[in-house]
Amino acid sequence: MDATLMVPGDDVEAWCTRCRMNLNHRIIAVVGNDIKRVECLTCGGDHVYRPPKNEGHPEESDRETRQLARKPSGKANSRAAGEWARFMQEMPPDTSPRPYRISEAYEPGAFIAHPVFGPGKVLEIVGREKIQVVFKEGRKILLCNRKSA
Repeated sequence: MDATLMVPGDDVEAWCTRCRMNLNHRIIAVVGNDIKRVECLTCGGDHVYRPPKNEGHPEESDRETRQLARKPSGKANSRAAGEWARFMQEMPPDTSPRPYRISEAYEPGAFIAHPVFGPGKVLEIVGREKIQVVFKEGRKILLCNRKSA
């Protein structure tokens, strides 16, 4: 992508390698006229810049759909799924998980709904802008308390 007017700190749409979706990212590094590294504004992961997918490349969307459809396997994933199921049973039956938003604050014990990882439970606050959440596929660190630029 041509980054003639793009500088670190600007926002850009990119393919997130962790979330496996086109999402808003913050530019971390630009070399010459090319964006090199970005930070996902949803999951907080930083990675090499990848342009948004599914724009005229149907074979890529088919491959990504197949990858997302795979079921978790192995001892670690089954242990995480068991921990997640136990926590989800603690959720009161008359409530639904609160939608996850990077700009909001969360308390330990809160149930949230992430657009990629699904429902989860906040386990702990990890610093001023991060929370640890257990999801069906395992524990994740998510950003919170982030103000829009």
